[in-house]
Amino acid sequence: MILDDLKKKKNSSGIIRLSDVDPSLEKIFSVYLKRDKRIYNDDEVKLLPYASQRNPHKSEWEIRTRSFLRLRDYLSKKSTRLNILDVGCGNGWLIGQLAKEFDHEYFGIDIVHSELEKAARLFNRENVHFIYGDISTSSLPTDTFNLIILNSSLSYFKELDKLLKELFLISKTYGEVHIIDTPFYNNNNLMINKNNSLKYFTSIGLPEMASYYFHHSMDELRYFRYELLFNPNTFKHKLTDYFFGQDSPFYWILVTR
Repeated sequence: MILDDLKKKKNSSGIIRLSDVDPSLEKIFSVYLKRDKRIYNDDEVKLLPYASQRNPHKSEWEIRTRSFLRLRDYLSKKSTRLNILDVGCGNGWLIGQLAKEFDHEYFGIDIVHSELEKAARLFNRENVHFIYGDISTSSLPTDTFNLIILNSSLSYFKELDKLLKELFLISKTYGEVHIIDTPFYNNNNLMINKNNSLKYFTSIGLPEMASYYFHHSMDELRYFRYELLFNPNTFKHKLTDYFFGQDSPFYWILVTR
C-alpha cells in the first residue's frame, strides 16, 4: 500500500522527510514561534489543549479546548478507520491527543523540524506519523486521506482556493477538509486587520512575519461546497457565551468536493 511505503521513510528521529523545506521559510517560522512564546516544553505539550496555568496563551487554549472537544465528538461518530492528515501540525498535540481515543491512521506535516522532533518523541505510536515538508511541494500520495485538518494553520497559506484544490488531490473521493480555529475577515475591514497584524509582528521584533500571514474572507469559499459545523454568530451560541463564558469566535468549516 502507498501509505505503508510512506511510513517506511521514517528516519532515526521518527520523521518522514518527503521534500526539502525552504530554509529561510523554516527559519522565520521558528523565530516566530519563539518570539510568540509558542515553543512549549514536553510537559506542556502533553497537556494540550488543556494548558497549564503557566502557559502564556492559556486563555486562547481554553477556547481551543472547546474546538477540540467538538472535533473529538465528531470523530466519535465515525464507524470506519480513517486516514487523517493534520496540515501545519506543529508539535503534534492534536493528532497525538486524538490517537489516544480513536484507532485511525494519523499523519501530521509541518516545516519546522525541531517541533516535529518533539512531536515524534512525545506521541510515539504505531499509528501516528510526522512528515517534514511543505504541503505545497511534498507530493503526498493522491486519493489517500479521508479527513484533512487545518487547525489554526490556514492563515499561513496565501491562496485558499489553490490550497483546497491541492488537498482535494490527496483526499479520497468523499474526503473532508476541516478548517478550525481560523479567523475569517470582513472585506471591509481587511486593511485594518492587516495593519493590526503588522503592528503585532513589529511589537515582537519580527515585522517581516506579516508577509507570511494572510487574511482570508468567507468570499473565497464561494465556489466550494462547504458547511458551517460551528457558527459563533448564531443566537444560540451568543447566548451560550453570555451564560457560560466565551466559546470560540471562529467558524468550524467542513469543505468537500
